[in-house]
Amino acid sequence: MTWFHKRARKQKKPPANLAAIETQRVYKVERPQVGMRADAFVADRSPWYKAEQVQACFSEGRVRFGDAACPPDKLMARGEELVLQLPPPEEDITEMRRIPYEIVYEDDSILVVSKPPHLIVHPTGGYRYTTLLNALHWKYRSEDPAKDVAPRLVNRIDKETSGLVLLGKTGPAAGALGRALEQREVEKEYLAVVEGVVEKDHQMIDLPIGHPKDTHIEVLRAIDPDGQSAQTEVWVQERFKRFTLVRCRLHTGRMHQIRLHLRAIGHSLVCDHHYGVRDELRVSDLAEPPPAPSKIVSPYGYFEGDSNADVTERIRAADTLKRHEYEALCRGEIVPRPAGDSLLLGRCALHSHRLKIIHPTSGQPLELVAPLPRDVAGALERLRGVN
Repeated sequence: MTWFHKRARKQKKPPANLAAIETQRVYKVERPQVGMRADAFVADRSPWYKAEQVQACFSEGRVRFGDAACPPDKLMARGEELVLQLPPPEEDITEMRRIPYEIVYEDDSILVVSKPPHLIVHPTGGYRYTTLLNALHWKYRSEDPAKDVAPRLVNRIDKETSGLVLLGKTGPAAGALGRALEQREVEKEYLAVVEGVVEKDHQMIDLPIGHPKDTHIEVLRAIDPDGQSAQTEVWVQERFKRFTLVRCRLHTGRMHQIRLHLRAIGHSLVCDHHYGVRDELRVSDLAEPPPAPSKIVSPYGYFEGDSNADVTERIRAADTLKRHEYEALCRGEIVPRPAGDSLLLGRCALHSHRLKIIHPTSGQPLELVAPLPRDVAGALERLRGVN
Protein backbone atom coordinates (compact mmCIF):
# COMPACT_ATOMS: atom_id res chain seq x y z
CA MET A 1 0.00 0.00 0.00
CA THR A 2 1.36 3.43 -0.96
CA TRP A 3 1.87 6.35 1.43
CA PHE A 4 -1.00 8.20 -0.28
CA HIS A 5 -3.45 5.36 0.35
CA LYS A 6 -2.38 5.01 3.98
CA ARG A 7 -2.89 8.75 4.50
CA ALA A 8 -6.27 8.70 2.77
CA ARG A 9 -7.47 5.82 4.91
CA LYS A 10 -6.56 7.63 8.12
CA GLN A 11 -8.40 10.82 7.25
CA LYS A 12 -11.70 11.06 9.10
CA LYS A 13 -14.92 11.88 7.37
CA PRO A 14 -16.49 15.21 8.31
CA PRO A 15 -19.30 14.84 10.86
CA ALA A 16 -22.82 14.44 9.57
CA ASN A 17 -24.83 17.62 9.14
CA LEU A 18 -27.29 17.39 12.03
CA ALA A 19 -29.40 20.17 10.52
CA ALA A 20 -30.32 17.87 7.62
CA ILE A 21 -33.30 15.54 8.00
CA GLU A 22 -32.17 11.94 7.60
CA THR A 23 -34.34 9.55 5.61
CA GLN A 24 -31.92 6.61 5.56
CA ARG A 25 -28.51 5.37 6.64
CA VAL A 26 -26.21 3.21 4.55
CA TYR A 27 -24.03 0.72 6.43
CA LYS A 28 -21.13 -0.97 4.63
CA VAL A 29 -19.64 -4.19 5.95
CA GLU A 30 -15.99 -3.92 6.91
CA ARG A 31 -13.62 -6.74 7.81
CA PRO A 32 -14.57 -7.00 11.56
CA GLN A 33 -18.27 -7.43 10.67
CA VAL A 34 -17.83 -10.22 8.09
CA GLY A 35 -20.01 -13.21 9.00
CA MET A 36 -22.30 -11.25 11.31
CA ARG A 37 -26.02 -11.79 11.14
CA ALA A 38 -27.76 -8.78 9.60
CA ASP A 39 -29.62 -7.94 12.82
CA ALA A 40 -26.39 -8.06 14.86
CA PHE A 41 -24.67 -5.92 12.22
CA VAL A 42 -27.41 -3.25 12.35
CA ALA A 43 -27.32 -3.32 16.17
CA ASP A 44 -23.53 -2.89 16.08
CA ARG A 45 -23.79 0.12 13.75
CA SER A 46 -26.82 1.62 15.60
CA PRO A 47 -25.87 1.43 19.29
CA TRP A 48 -28.60 3.92 20.24
CA TYR A 49 -31.25 1.33 19.30
CA LYS A 50 -32.44 -1.23 21.83
CA ALA A 51 -32.68 -4.87 20.74
CA GLU A 52 -36.44 -4.71 20.26
CA GLN A 53 -36.08 -1.56 18.14
CA VAL A 54 -33.58 -3.31 15.86
CA GLN A 55 -35.96 -6.24 15.44
CA ALA A 56 -38.80 -3.83 14.64
CA CYS A 57 -36.71 -2.34 11.83
CA PHE A 58 -36.53 -5.80 10.23
CA SER A 59 -40.15 -6.79 10.87
CA GLU A 60 -41.33 -3.50 9.34
CA GLY A 61 -39.15 -4.06 6.26
CA ARG A 62 -37.06 -0.95 6.85
CA VAL A 63 -33.72 -2.78 6.49
CA ARG A 64 -33.06 -3.19 2.77
CA PHE A 65 -30.51 -5.28 0.91
CA GLY A 66 -30.57 -4.21 -2.72
CA ASP A 67 -34.22 -3.85 -3.74
CA ALA A 68 -35.63 -6.23 -1.15
CA ALA A 69 -36.24 -6.37 2.58
CA CYS A 70 -33.29 -7.96 4.35
CA PRO A 71 -33.93 -11.03 6.56
CA PRO A 72 -32.46 -10.66 10.07
CA ASP A 73 -30.51 -13.93 9.78
CA LYS A 74 -28.63 -13.03 6.59
CA LEU A 75 -24.88 -13.49 7.03
CA MET A 76 -22.98 -10.41 5.93
CA ALA A 77 -20.05 -10.46 3.47
CA ARG A 78 -17.33 -7.85 3.17
CA GLY A 79 -18.29 -4.85 1.03
CA GLU A 80 -22.04 -5.51 1.17
CA GLU A 81 -24.31 -2.62 2.10
CA LEU A 82 -27.52 -2.46 4.11
CA VAL A 83 -29.83 0.53 3.94
CA LEU A 84 -31.72 1.40 7.13
CA GLN A 85 -34.80 3.44 6.25
CA LEU A 86 -35.65 5.93 9.00
CA PRO A 87 -39.20 6.90 9.97
CA PRO A 88 -40.19 10.58 9.65
CA PRO A 89 -39.27 12.66 12.71
CA GLU A 90 -41.86 12.94 15.47
CA GLU A 91 -40.45 16.30 16.57
CA ASP A 92 -41.21 19.69 15.10
CA ILE A 93 -38.01 20.12 13.11
CA THR A 94 -38.56 23.88 12.76
CA GLU A 95 -37.68 24.07 16.47
CA MET A 96 -34.00 23.75 15.50
CA ARG A 97 -33.85 27.41 14.51
CA ARG A 98 -35.66 28.56 17.69
CA ILE A 99 -33.70 26.64 20.34
CA PRO A 100 -32.34 29.21 22.83
CA TYR A 101 -28.68 29.43 23.82
CA GLU A 102 -26.18 32.19 24.51
CA ILE A 103 -22.80 32.41 22.79
CA VAL A 104 -20.32 33.19 25.57
CA TYR A 105 -17.13 33.02 23.47
CA GLU A 106 -16.33 32.36 19.82
CA ASP A 107 -13.37 32.53 17.48
CA ASP A 108 -12.26 30.57 14.41
CA SER A 109 -11.39 27.46 16.45
CA ILE A 110 -13.72 27.12 19.41
CA LEU A 111 -17.20 27.94 20.57
CA VAL A 112 -18.53 28.17 24.13
CA VAL A 113 -22.26 28.47 24.69
CA SER A 114 -24.46 28.66 27.77
CA LYS A 115 -27.49 26.43 27.41
CA PRO A 116 -30.77 26.69 29.31
CA PRO A 117 -32.17 23.75 31.29
CA HIS A 118 -34.61 21.24 29.76
CA LEU A 119 -32.47 20.96 26.63
CA ILE A 120 -30.47 17.88 25.56
CA VAL A 121 -27.02 18.67 24.17
CA HIS A 122 -26.90 16.02 21.40
CA PRO A 123 -29.27 13.62 19.59
CA THR A 124 -30.28 10.66 21.74
CA GLY A 125 -33.38 8.64 22.55
CA GLY A 126 -36.53 10.43 21.43
CA TYR A 127 -34.64 13.61 20.53
CA ARG A 128 -33.13 13.40 17.05
CA TYR A 129 -33.38 17.04 15.97
CA THR A 130 -34.40 19.34 18.85
CA THR A 131 -31.06 19.45 20.68
CA LEU A 132 -28.37 22.05 21.23
CA LEU A 133 -25.99 20.43 18.72
CA ASN A 134 -28.71 20.31 16.04
CA ALA A 135 -29.38 24.01 16.61
CA LEU A 136 -25.69 24.85 16.28
CA HIS A 137 -25.39 22.81 13.09
CA TRP A 138 -28.41 24.64 11.71
CA LYS A 139 -26.72 27.98 12.46
CA TYR A 140 -23.22 27.18 11.25
CA ARG A 141 -23.80 24.59 8.53
CA SER A 142 -27.01 25.97 7.02
CA GLU A 143 -26.41 29.72 7.17
CA ASP A 144 -23.08 29.60 5.35
CA PRO A 145 -22.11 26.10 4.10
CA ALA A 146 -19.04 27.54 2.37
CA LYS A 147 -17.35 28.15 5.73
CA ASP A 148 -17.37 24.40 6.43
CA VAL A 149 -17.79 24.89 10.21
CA ALA A 150 -19.07 21.79 12.02
CA PRO A 151 -19.44 22.27 15.79
CA ARG A 152 -18.27 19.24 17.75
CA LEU A 153 -19.06 18.70 21.43
CA VAL A 154 -16.09 18.54 23.80
CA ASN A 155 -17.99 18.29 27.09
CA ARG A 156 -21.60 17.45 27.88
CA ILE A 157 -24.00 18.45 30.63
CA ASP A 158 -27.30 16.87 31.65
CA LYS A 159 -30.62 17.92 30.18
CA GLU A 160 -31.73 19.79 33.31
CA THR A 161 -28.32 21.33 33.99
CA SER A 162 -27.79 24.85 32.68
CA GLY A 163 -24.57 26.62 31.76
CA LEU A 164 -21.37 26.31 29.79
CA VAL A 165 -20.80 23.80 27.00
CA LEU A 166 -17.46 23.67 25.13
CA LEU A 167 -17.27 22.88 21.40
CA GLY A 168 -14.62 22.79 18.72
CA LYS A 169 -15.47 24.43 15.40
CA THR A 170 -12.87 22.33 13.59
CA GLY A 171 -11.71 18.75 13.94
CA PRO A 172 -8.17 19.61 15.16
CA ALA A 173 -9.50 22.08 17.76
CA ALA A 174 -12.07 19.60 19.08
CA GLY A 175 -9.42 16.88 19.20
CA ALA A 176 -6.98 19.06 21.15
CA LEU A 177 -9.67 20.10 23.63
CA GLY A 178 -10.82 16.50 24.00
CA ARG A 179 -7.30 15.37 24.86
CA ALA A 180 -6.96 18.21 27.37
CA LEU A 181 -10.22 17.11 28.98
CA GLU A 182 -9.01 13.49 29.22
CA GLN A 183 -5.74 14.66 30.78
CA ARG A 184 -7.68 16.78 33.32
CA GLU A 185 -6.30 20.04 31.98
CA VAL A 186 -9.75 21.63 31.66
CA GLU A 187 -10.99 23.22 34.88
CA LYS A 188 -14.77 22.88 35.31
CA GLU A 189 -16.78 24.37 38.16
CA TYR A 190 -20.48 24.18 38.93
CA LEU A 191 -22.82 25.99 41.28
CA ALA A 192 -25.44 23.85 43.04
CA VAL A 193 -28.19 24.31 45.62
CA VAL A 194 -28.35 21.34 47.98
CA GLU A 195 -30.60 20.06 50.73
CA GLY A 196 -29.60 20.82 54.31
CA VAL A 197 -26.84 22.97 55.79
CA VAL A 198 -23.37 21.78 54.73
CA GLU A 199 -21.06 22.06 57.73
CA LYS A 200 -17.60 21.85 56.14
CA ASP A 201 -16.46 24.97 54.30
CA HIS A 202 -14.31 22.85 52.00
CA GLN A 203 -14.04 19.11 51.30
CA MET A 204 -12.88 16.60 48.70
CA ILE A 205 -15.28 13.77 47.87
CA ASP A 206 -13.50 10.69 46.50
CA LEU A 207 -16.00 7.93 45.71
CA PRO A 208 -16.04 5.59 42.68
CA ILE A 209 -19.06 5.57 40.35
CA GLY A 210 -20.55 2.65 38.44
CA HIS A 211 -23.83 1.25 37.14
CA PRO A 212 -26.59 0.37 39.63
CA LYS A 213 -27.77 -3.22 39.58
CA ASP A 214 -31.36 -2.66 40.73
CA THR A 215 -32.89 -0.41 38.05
CA HIS A 216 -34.02 -0.60 34.42
CA ILE A 217 -33.43 3.13 33.86
CA GLU A 218 -30.26 3.11 31.77
CA VAL A 219 -29.12 6.66 32.54
CA LEU A 220 -28.79 6.09 36.28
CA ARG A 221 -25.46 5.67 38.05
CA ALA A 222 -24.48 4.75 41.63
CA ILE A 223 -21.63 4.86 44.10
CA ASP A 224 -19.88 1.55 43.47
CA PRO A 225 -16.67 0.24 45.10
CA ASP A 226 -15.87 -1.49 41.79
CA GLY A 227 -16.70 1.57 39.68
CA GLN A 228 -14.53 4.23 38.08
CA SER A 229 -12.50 6.60 40.23
CA ALA A 230 -14.24 9.98 40.77
CA GLN A 231 -13.26 13.11 42.74
CA THR A 232 -15.27 16.28 43.39
CA GLU A 233 -14.01 19.28 45.36
CA VAL A 234 -16.70 21.29 47.17
CA TRP A 235 -16.74 24.77 48.72
CA VAL A 236 -19.65 26.34 50.59
CA GLN A 237 -20.68 29.65 49.01
CA GLU A 238 -23.72 30.56 51.11
CA ARG A 239 -25.78 28.89 53.84
CA PHE A 240 -29.53 29.24 54.28
CA LYS A 241 -31.97 27.97 56.87
CA ARG A 242 -32.42 24.52 55.32
CA PHE A 243 -30.36 24.71 52.12
CA THR A 244 -26.81 25.52 50.97
CA LEU A 245 -25.30 27.03 47.81
CA VAL A 246 -22.06 25.20 46.98
CA ARG A 247 -19.36 25.44 44.31
CA CYS A 248 -18.07 22.14 42.91
CA ARG A 249 -14.90 21.52 40.91
CA LEU A 250 -14.73 18.32 38.90
CA HIS A 251 -11.41 16.48 39.03
CA THR A 252 -12.92 13.66 36.95
CA GLY A 253 -15.86 13.66 34.57
CA ARG A 254 -18.13 10.73 35.41
CA MET A 255 -21.79 10.73 34.50
CA HIS A 256 -23.95 12.30 37.27
CA GLN A 257 -20.80 12.72 39.38
CA ILE A 258 -21.79 15.87 41.29
CA ARG A 259 -25.32 14.62 41.87
CA LEU A 260 -24.12 11.30 43.30
CA HIS A 261 -21.26 12.71 45.36
CA LEU A 262 -23.41 15.35 47.05
CA ARG A 263 -26.09 12.80 47.84
CA ALA A 264 -23.40 10.52 49.29
CA ILE A 265 -22.47 13.15 51.90
CA GLY A 266 -26.14 13.67 52.81
CA HIS A 267 -26.82 16.80 50.74
CA SER A 268 -28.58 15.84 47.52
CA LEU A 269 -29.29 18.48 44.90
CA VAL A 270 -32.53 20.37 45.23
CA CYS A 271 -35.12 19.13 42.69
CA ASP A 272 -33.01 16.16 41.58
CA HIS A 273 -35.80 13.78 40.52
CA HIS A 274 -33.41 10.82 40.12
CA TYR A 275 -31.33 11.09 43.28
CA GLY A 276 -32.95 13.76 45.46
CA VAL A 277 -35.73 14.08 48.04
CA ARG A 278 -37.98 16.45 46.07
CA ASP A 279 -38.91 17.11 42.45
CA GLU A 280 -39.95 20.74 42.96
CA LEU A 281 -39.12 23.56 45.34
CA ARG A 282 -42.30 25.42 46.25
CA VAL A 283 -43.07 28.52 48.30
CA SER A 284 -44.63 26.30 50.98
CA ASP A 285 -41.27 24.52 51.42
CA LEU A 286 -39.92 27.68 53.06
CA ALA A 287 -42.57 27.59 55.80
CA GLU A 288 -41.96 26.52 59.38
CA PRO A 289 -42.43 23.61 59.75
CA PRO A 290 -42.04 22.63 56.07
CA PRO A 291 -44.40 20.15 54.40
CA ALA A 292 -43.27 16.79 53.07
CA PRO A 293 -41.10 17.25 49.94
CA SER A 294 -43.15 17.23 46.73
CA LYS A 295 -42.69 14.20 44.46
CA ILE A 296 -44.31 13.76 41.07
CA VAL A 297 -44.76 10.67 38.89
CA SER A 298 -41.55 10.22 36.93
CA PRO A 299 -41.91 10.09 33.15
CA TYR A 300 -38.91 7.75 33.01
CA GLY A 301 -39.16 3.99 33.10
CA TYR A 302 -41.82 1.63 31.82
CA PHE A 303 -45.32 1.05 33.11
CA GLU A 304 -47.32 -2.09 32.33
CA GLY A 305 -48.10 -2.25 28.62
CA ASP A 306 -45.78 0.62 27.67
CA SER A 307 -43.93 0.68 24.38
CA ASN A 308 -40.75 2.64 23.64
CA ALA A 309 -42.91 5.20 21.84
CA ASP A 310 -45.12 5.60 24.94
CA VAL A 311 -42.14 6.35 27.18
CA THR A 312 -40.59 8.70 24.62
CA GLU A 313 -43.82 10.65 24.23
CA ARG A 314 -44.30 10.88 28.01
CA ILE A 315 -40.76 12.21 28.52
CA ARG A 316 -41.12 14.71 25.69
CA ALA A 317 -44.45 16.01 27.08
CA ALA A 318 -42.97 16.40 30.58
CA ASP A 319 -39.94 18.23 29.18
CA THR A 320 -42.16 20.64 27.24
CA LEU A 321 -44.20 21.49 30.34
CA LYS A 322 -41.09 22.01 32.46
CA ARG A 323 -39.52 24.22 29.80
CA HIS A 324 -42.61 26.44 29.67
CA GLU A 325 -42.65 26.73 33.47
CA TYR A 326 -38.94 27.61 33.47
CA GLU A 327 -39.56 30.36 30.92
CA ALA A 328 -42.42 31.71 33.04
CA LEU A 329 -40.19 31.81 36.16
CA CYS A 330 -37.54 33.67 34.18
CA ARG A 331 -40.17 36.26 33.20
CA GLY A 332 -41.02 36.74 36.88
CA GLU A 333 -44.44 35.11 36.55
CA ILE A 334 -46.18 33.04 39.22
CA VAL A 335 -46.42 29.35 38.34
CA PRO A 336 -49.35 28.06 40.43
CA ARG A 337 -49.51 24.83 42.37
CA PRO A 338 -52.44 23.24 44.29
CA ALA A 339 -53.82 24.81 47.49
CA GLY A 340 -52.63 28.30 46.58
CA ASP A 341 -48.99 27.24 46.44
CA SER A 342 -46.53 28.27 43.70
CA LEU A 343 -43.34 27.00 42.11
CA LEU A 344 -39.89 28.35 43.02
CA LEU A 345 -37.71 25.88 41.12
CA GLY A 346 -38.72 22.98 38.88
CA ARG A 347 -35.42 21.42 37.80
CA CYS A 348 -32.20 20.04 39.20
CA ALA A 349 -30.40 22.99 40.83
CA LEU A 350 -27.09 22.57 39.00
CA HIS A 351 -25.35 25.14 36.79
CA SER A 352 -22.12 24.81 34.78
CA HIS A 353 -20.63 28.08 36.00
CA ARG A 354 -16.98 28.30 34.99
CA LEU A 355 -14.55 26.83 32.44
CA LYS A 356 -10.81 27.41 32.30
CA ILE A 357 -8.91 26.03 29.31
CA ILE A 358 -5.72 26.48 27.34
CA HIS A 359 -6.75 27.71 23.92
CA PRO A 360 -5.89 24.96 21.38
CA THR A 361 -4.59 27.44 18.79
CA SER A 362 -3.07 30.38 20.70
CA GLY A 363 -1.87 28.38 23.71
CA GLN A 364 -3.16 31.15 26.00
CA PRO A 365 -5.31 30.50 29.08
CA LEU A 366 -8.99 31.30 28.64
CA GLU A 367 -11.44 31.58 31.55
CA LEU A 368 -15.20 31.85 30.95
CA VAL A 369 -18.10 32.32 33.36
CA ALA A 370 -21.87 31.99 32.96
CA PRO A 371 -23.98 33.69 35.66
CA LEU A 372 -26.82 31.79 37.31
CA PRO A 373 -30.01 31.77 35.23
CA ARG A 374 -33.03 33.59 36.57
CA ASP A 375 -34.87 30.53 37.92
CA VAL A 376 -32.06 29.53 40.33
CA ALA A 377 -31.18 33.17 41.10
CA GLY A 378 -34.83 33.87 41.94
CA ALA A 379 -35.05 30.84 44.24
CA LEU A 380 -31.89 31.98 46.06
CA GLU A 381 -33.38 35.43 46.61
CA ARG A 382 -36.40 33.83 48.28
CA LEU A 383 -34.10 31.71 50.46
CA ARG A 384 -32.21 34.85 51.51
CA GLY A 385 -35.50 36.46 52.44
CA VAL A 386 -36.32 33.53 54.74
CA ASN A 387 -32.88 33.84 56.36
